[in-house]
Amino acid sequence: MLVLEFLLGMVLTAIAMPTVIKKLKESKEQAAIRVLGPDHQQKAGTPSLGGAVFGLVTVVIVFCLPSTYQDHRSLTTILALSVGFASYGVIGAVDDILKQIHHATDGFAFKPKLAAQTVSAVVVMLLLWAMHVPAELNLPFFGVVHLGFFYVIFLWFWLVGWSNATNLTDGLDGLLTGLALIAYGAYTIMAVHVENWAMVSFNFVLMGSLVGFLLFNKPKAKIFMGDCGSLAIGAGLAVESIQLHAVVSLLIIGLIFVIETLSVIIQTISYHFFKVRVFPMAPIHHSFEKFGWTEWQIDAAFWTFGLLSAAFGLWLFQ
Repeated sequence: MLVLEFLLGMVLTAIAMPTVIKKLKESKEQAAIRVLGPDHQQKAGTPSLGGAVFGLVTVVIVFCLPSTYQDHRSLTTILALSVGFASYGVIGAVDDILKQIHHATDGFAFKPKLAAQTVSAVVVMLLLWAMHVPAELNLPFFGVVHLGFFYVIFLWFWLVGWSNATNLTDGLDGLLTGLALIAYGAYTIMAVHVENWAMVSFNFVLMGSLVGFLLFNKPKAKIFMGDCGSLAIGAGLAVESIQLHAVVSLLIIGLIFVIETLSVIIQTISYHFFKVRVFPMAPIHHSFEKFGWTEWQIDAAFWTFGLLSAAFGLWLFQ
């Protein structure tokens, strides 16, 4: 059944993508290339919003599966995951559309975007509360740490932070898609270990959809996932880490996202206060472009690092 779910997600996404690409090109919905990226203006004209396809395919298929409704745990698991994934995807889609309307690299203003992300985080928190998720962190070598009310603040930071971390990583053809497959694959293994079959089904459908999308997103990409895909991916990973009671595991499994985010923070602080750039360009994947690496070489290196960190995370938290 799981193999069929994977194949269904992959096939439906792969079938839909050519039509979507054609329609987006006809509607002139094209990605604004960030000035952060070196020599990427040749990508101008590539349509965005590809994340809407694999996101919609995933959510629709999952809610059509009988297993979603077999018990309270399964339904609330899928609801929390889908709401987190879809709501952040919608925020990203609005961002993508505003960029197109204004012909700019920035869409949603910071405050409205943060407010929308906060509202989405609160809804997810309520669903997690309905699942009786304990207000605690399970730390390797230290045991369980109870946070009480501060857990609410932590969850907000966790959801908003990870959605933006994956968004920063989405700067090269295929890069985030491959890393998302690795991270969700790791959480699928953890979900099997604790017999959370609803999460396993969700992940199999999503991973199939991501494979179908990667066929069109690999270098040289015919379509980008856009913020609607990158924000959804990060939010989904954050929710799964919470549902599995292994929040800190995401720092290891998603270590590459942490590094990408830190590179931006370090670069911003160092230049703002000292007028010094620590990296040739941030996020750090652009530095490798400056070194002369091709997108395929960077993808391969980052995917390999992602596999190693995911394997270490599984060993540490299983």
